[in-house]
Amino acid sequence: MNEKEYYLILRRRKGIGQLELSQLLNCSQSLISKFENDDCKMSKDKIERYKDYIEKK
Repeated sequence: MNEKEYYLILRRRKGIGQLELSQLLNCSQSLISKFENDDCKMSKDKIERYKDYIEKK
């Protein structure tokens, strides 16, 4: 399991939706989906905020 898969599983276990994350990161839900499916990249800042929110929620 790589880091991205770890956070995806953790996000789902905690019941955090992509829409919730997109509002926090000020981006579209589709960007979150594409990022999680390795279809695009996000900025390092957004990735750090993504991981931090999932860890702390």
